[in-house]
Amino acid sequence: MNRHSAEERLLQLLADRATEGLDTEAVKELDDLLASHAHYDEFHLDSAAAAVDLAMSPPVDAAMPGPLRDRIVTDAERFFTTLDGGQSESRDRPVTATKTDRVAYQRGGRLGWYAAAASLVLAVLGWWQVLSTQSPSSIPVARQYNDFLRDTPDLVRAPWTGKEPDYESVSGEVVWSDSNQRGFMRLVGLPPNDPKSAQYQLWIVDPMRDKNPIDGGVFDVSTKQEVIIPIDAKLRVDRPTVFAITREKPGGVVVSGGPLLVVGSVQG
Repeated sequence: MNRHSAEERLLQLLADRATEGLDTEAVKELDDLLASHAHYDEFHLDSAAAAVDLAMSPPVDAAMPGPLRDRIVTDAERFFTTLDGGQSESRDRPVTATKTDRVAYQRGGRLGWYAAAASLVLAVLGWWQVLSTQSPSSIPVARQYNDFLRDTPDLVRAPWTGKEPDYESVSGEVVWSDSNQRGFMRLVGLPPNDPKSAQYQLWIVDPMRDKNPIDGGVFDVSTKQEVIIPIDAKLRVDRPTVFAITREKPGGVVVSGGPLLVVGSVQG
């Protein structure tokens, strides 16, 4: 068996092992070929088969973001162009296809499909992981808060002032961005609550938006140490002037009867 034929046979056996499994005789043949072709990654096609299996699994409900979809299409076109021999433009680009991939593709068998599909699936997984790790839900709140302070040009601040007994020592501030419709409360010294009996609720006063305060969400506090709470505004906030915290029944209320425990007035 010449070198070229040995490589093709090795690839065929690796593909069969990844998709169908091998009998004892074929396993021995594969071991002998791998021993004489140490530069081959024997698990490359097993990974490809696993990736294809994942690609054919039932889709998740989440829609893929447009920029991610466009990038995947571009990467896929580049990958298949490379395997097909490419044009002058594709040859000038860095290529990821190995000689092994090109031989398999030229044979027109299933091996080329597995390698190509695996590369596309792994590209999807890689880009999805990059995006998902940047989503706010996966980032610690303290880091979200610090990034928000650093990166928000239209940041407004409202320092807290305690208004009722047991709340006079509360400190911290509210930070908010009209353009992002997002903000955070930083609270130090707010007495812990029992969520089964009462929850704190934030109210946002915006005279440009509504005569009634906007519900900023309910939240719980388990320590008098510093806590950072994302604001969950139920309506759009155009120009907030005052933020206030009340203590309400579990789940919050539509209209609060007070009293205002802690108040923060926007500076500037």
